[in-house]
This record gives sequence, structure tokens and C-alpha cells, in this order.
Amino acid sequence: MKWIKNIAHPHAYILFFIVISLLALIPNGLGWRIDMEDYPQEYIGLTVFYVIFYLLGYYIPLGTKKPEKREISISMINFFHITYFILLGFFIIKFIYVGGIPLISDSPFLRTKMGKLGGFVDYPTKAISLLGIVAYYFYISRKNSLYIFQFIISIVLNILFAERSLIVFTLVGALILYVQYHKVSLKTFGIVLFLGLLMLFFIGWVQIVRLGGKNNLDRSGKKSALEVGAWVIQGDLTGSQKFGAYVVDKLHENYLYGKYTFGTYLAVFVPNFEEHGAEYLQKEFTEKRTAQSAAIPYSYFMDFGYLSLIFPLIIGMISRYIYLKFKTLNSPFYNILYPTYFFGLLWSVRSGNFPIEPKFIYYLLVLIFVFNPHFHKRINNEIITLLRLIFIGTLAVSFIALLIRW
Repeated sequence: MKWIKNIAHPHAYILFFIVISLLALIPNGLGWRIDMEDYPQEYIGLTVFYVIFYLLGYYIPLGTKKPEKREISISMINFFHITYFILLGFFIIKFIYVGGIPLISDSPFLRTKMGKLGGFVDYPTKAISLLGIVAYYFYISRKNSLYIFQFIISIVLNILFAERSLIVFTLVGALILYVQYHKVSLKTFGIVLFLGLLMLFFIGWVQIVRLGGKNNLDRSGKKSALEVGAWVIQGDLTGSQKFGAYVVDKLHENYLYGKYTFGTYLAVFVPNFEEHGAEYLQKEFTEKRTAQSAAIPYSYFMDFGYLSLIFPLIIGMISRYIYLKFKTLNSPFYNILYPTYFFGLLWSVRSGNFPIEPKFIYYLLVLIFVFNPHFHKRINNEIITLLRLIFIGTLAVSFIALLIRW
């Protein structure tokens, strides 16, 4: 099954986008977004244009300068353990600050408190999911069971915080690495597919728990737990598509000019900055109490109209650049960077965020600090050194920010 090696090809992202766009045309069995069912049908042309511009960007020929190929070194492993220990400390402090476990707590204030942490405090704990992928990479490379333990810990911590996207991020990253480094038989593929479906329904179960249980979601009481879980997943995946189309329609070409696409950058530096992104849409276009995401291509379109088609063009170019490095170099740095970027692509289908968002930049700094990639030109290596120092600086800022918010 050689084709399975290409399961993480960037085109899988655009295929996923097409599938979700088609699922968005199906009315949700639980009645989610029932008042917005017809809007995605009005923008099928926009979806087609998005796919075309992505493909144009991907096949634009680009020259690439290769960094020096490097094997896993002792210094990489040491920096990994140091970083893991520090970020684990932030996670423990986050537990204390929040004052409970979101997965099993009935308190509505826990999520509110977490939402007010800000990027400088929240990103170090989110990066545990990234280091979980690094741990798995070290495990398949060095066969040390310590790394599997660290991998599992990173997943368990995010389960306790009901961080669905981070759980999936770690598992998808591990799956990409497994496929890259192992020969996959038909039997193994079947097992992985089954586990993938199981994971989807587990995520659906987590969401059901968060929303008050099966009976709260299925008022008719006629659906099985399996049916409710399936509709929860469908609603979770397509709700932002329907909402995005609805918002675009209601804006009447009064574009937001970056308030959705680039607002997350401001949110990192401005505590409680709410006039952007999903929080802004929730405030202006719904009566719901939680942030409401708008999926691609609507997230870009509501900001810039048809000029937003530059985004899939750029995404196509970046995707090819990083993917070719991942496939040809066998570099520890790119072996983790590409799964990180690829998951950002997949998640943007639902969230509408540009893949190169602040969280990705932070993850990039973490990887640079751990792997210290080397280039042929001295100036590039000096930039890498500077970026590693910047990451150390962010840890200090994060600690100070946490003390201020306490």
C-alpha cells in the first residue's frame, strides 16, 4: 500500500475541505444551525474558486534552499526534555489557576477563566501537544519507552482540559510519522482506520459531555447514543461552514478587512481583546454565549471579498515548500514542522484561521529551540540563534503574564 505514504499530502487538505463542504449541505439531525441550512448552497462558486486558486499556488515552481541534513543528536534530546519539563510546569500552574478539571466540572466559569489567560500564558500549555509528537518521533527513532510515556502524558493532559483540537493534533502528528517510517499493510491500515473512527466518536462523546449529555441534545429521545455522536461530529465539522456563509450573506459586502483573519495576532498582545475573530462574530451575529467560528473560504471572504482568493494561492505555495522539505530531507526539524503545519491546514477548514497563525509561530519557535536547525549560510544560522533566544524570552514573559493574571 504505497499510496498510504501520501496520506498527509497537502492535497488531502483540499480533499477534506471538499468533503466538509458537501457535508454542510446535509441538514443536521439534532437541528444544529437549522436556520442557516440554505446559505452554503448560495456560495458553491466561491468554494470552487478556492480549490482552483489553491492548486494554482501549489503548482507554481519555487526554488528551495536546503538546510544541512541532520540526525537526532544528544543536544536535541536534552533541549527536548528541558522544554517538556518547563511547559509541563506551566500546565500544572494552569490547573491550579483554573481551579478544576474542565472535562468533569459543571462550573461555567472554568472555560471563561481559561479564555482570559491570553496567548502568552495559554500557548506554553498548548505546546505540550506539539512535544507529544516530538516524543513519538524520538520513540520510533530510538525505541526508548520513556518517550511513549511523554507522548501519552501530553494526550491525557489535553483530555482533562477537553482540548479536542490538541488531542487530534497530537494523534494526527503521530499517525503521519508512523506512516512515514513504517511499511503499512492492509491489516494495519484497517486497524488504524478503525481506531480513527473510534477517536472521532470519542471526541463526539467529549463534546456530548460538555453540552450536558445525550438527553439534553436529543430532545425527542428517539436517537441512539451512536446516532447522537455521529450528528454531533457532523454538526461540529459543518457548523462553521453554515455560519460562515450566513455571516457573509448578512454583511452585504461590508467587509471586515482582517478583523477575523488577522485578529488573533492582536489577541496575543492585548489581554481580553474581543473585537476580532470568533468572539466578534458571536457578539455581532448570534445570541450564543460562546465564540462562533466561520470556516474557510467564508472567513477570508468576509474580510476581503474576492481579493481573499490570494489566501488559497499563498497556502498552496507554502504547502508545497514545506512538504517537499519533509519528504526529501528526513530532517528532525521538518519531520515535526510539516505535521504541525498540515494539521493547521486541516483545522482551518473548520476554524477559518490562516494556517500561519500566532500559535503556529510559537510552535515554530519551540521546534527551533529544540532542534536548532543549521543552514549553509552564516546569516541564517545567526537568525536561528536569535529565534532561540526569543523563545527563551517568551517563557519569561509568559511567567510574568501568569503572575499578573493571578
